[in-house]
Amino acid sequence: MLGLSDDADERTVKRHYAKLLKVTRPDEDSKAFQRLREAYERAIELARNRAEEDDDDHSPTVTLSLASELSAQPVTSAHNSGDLVHPAQDTDALARQAARLLVEETTAENLPHQHQRAVEQGCDLPFQQRLLDRCLEADSSDCDLLKAAVDHLQWLTPWQSLRISADREIQLTQRLLDSEGARLEHALAEGKERQFLAALQELAQQPWLASLERRDQLQRWAMFFLHNYKGWTAALFDRVCELFAWDDRKGVFPEPEFIWRNLIERCEKYAYIEHWQRLLAGGKTDSVEEKAARLVLQPGRKVDRLRLARFCSADVWIACEQLCSTINNRYPEMLEVFPEADLQGWRTLRVDPMNPAVWTWICWVLFTALFMIPNEMMKGELDGVKAAVMLLMYPLFMTGLCRIAMRAWRPVCLAIEEADEWISDLLLPEWLHWPASQALVVRHGVPLVLIGVLLSSQGPAAQLCYTLLMLAWIFLSPYRHPQIYAPIRQAVRRFLHVNARKIFMSIIVIAASAIYMSLHPIAPNPVQTSGSGHVAKALPGQLDCSSEQAMELMDKECRNAVLPQRCASYTREQKISQCWRLRTRLQRELDIQTAPGH
Repeated sequence: MLGLSDDADERTVKRHYAKLLKVTRPDEDSKAFQRLREAYERAIELARNRAEEDDDDHSPTVTLSLASELSAQPVTSAHNSGDLVHPAQDTDALARQAARLLVEETTAENLPHQHQRAVEQGCDLPFQQRLLDRCLEADSSDCDLLKAAVDHLQWLTPWQSLRISADREIQLTQRLLDSEGARLEHALAEGKERQFLAALQELAQQPWLASLERRDQLQRWAMFFLHNYKGWTAALFDRVCELFAWDDRKGVFPEPEFIWRNLIERCEKYAYIEHWQRLLAGGKTDSVEEKAARLVLQPGRKVDRLRLARFCSADVWIACEQLCSTINNRYPEMLEVFPEADLQGWRTLRVDPMNPAVWTWICWVLFTALFMIPNEMMKGELDGVKAAVMLLMYPLFMTGLCRIAMRAWRPVCLAIEEADEWISDLLLPEWLHWPASQALVVRHGVPLVLIGVLLSSQGPAAQLCYTLLMLAWIFLSPYRHPQIYAPIRQAVRRFLHVNARKIFMSIIVIAASAIYMSLHPIAPNPVQTSGSGHVAKALPGQLDCSSEQAMELMDKECRNAVLPQRCASYTREQKISQCWRLRTRLQRELDIQTAPGH
């Protein structure tokens, strides 16, 4: 993996590792970086072991048994006793051999005893050196022995008796730190961040981490640990930064920098996720972000979304858009944290707020067109010009009156809002108490009933027309079906925006024409009176509307009318009033016919 030969030394390994580290970044491929790191550590160990073995090859090694045999057997030859040669005892080799045998039988429990034996046999330093080699072997997994050796022999402290090279100190420190990693990972896996922080603080206070170089190594190890493990929170990272005095603004952080930048970005992501989790956990929808969190990250039932969307301002929709953009472009992992998130569903709920005054005016226009104008025309008191004026003015007047009444009614509704909602949930069916329209018994029911009672004085026809309009509003209300009305409203809005000046000028012309026609009516053509012409034969000035002759004439006119059943029930007073209206109309026609020029 490193591209090295079998006889590469430690310097060559480090140089090749530095080159590969530039193209293998942990933030891009953490697995490849981990493999590279393991290969580097293994290559360093092999290079160091090979260097030590080369040194040992130059010194003789003799086993204890062979040494004892050689010392016990005399060497004889053909020479005299003065020429006898005794083999020299290699004390260093004997010490190393004894140390090797002691280390093989050493465990974490009997380490003090074995060390004492090594001291008694005069092989203390070889024993420690061999024990260090055993602890640093690539396949060594005896962490307890390593910790016991560091504690008992005071390695990596000023009181250590064994001289350890700088490279081996780094390697030994790394093994000790890695042995603590399992405990820290277990604390994070169980969500015990306080326990993790306490363990890290305890680790930072160990005597073998007192030197400046090893404290830097601890900080780098902690940074790599946080980079490789993803189960921590932004709050924990802030406390770790306080423990090691890391400060991004001051540029105080361990190397390499790109690992630190990756941690900063991940911390921002964790903080962002935790922020939205807190908003959802609160269960409130008062602020803009709380509403956006409820609509996007935890939508729930459509009924609840409709209820919430009705009271959303433009800021809420902007917050929803920003949240979805952040998830798609920066933190797609949020979808794993919020599995119920819907990044598109909230868009179907986005409708512009509706103006109640406009819909009130539309209802009164319909009531005027369907009842008021036909009723007045049936009475014979309304012509086309007056009908246009009534259609123009009456809805405006009634809309303004309703708005004033609702403003006065609003404080009362707010005072009993909670009770009104409880009563509405209890009495109104779900199809009527629709969350999107928020129909309430007191707030909406009382004004509607009151208006219905006032209109009932106009007769059953008025009451029927009003009832039909209210039923149409309940079933076809734009508050219940905002998406159906949205395209129509947008089309109307575009039309008004483009033709606003033309519409305004048309209204002015129509209003001016209606006013002029009401002040200067056009003379009607002579109208032939009904069938028998009995009223036409009587001169207007000679017709006494209170006489029996007038009553008989009114009865004959009724029988020839379009709706005889309507006037058949007239009382004497109504017939007199009808006679006077007919007499006035005949007199006007007579005056027009006798006027000059006719």
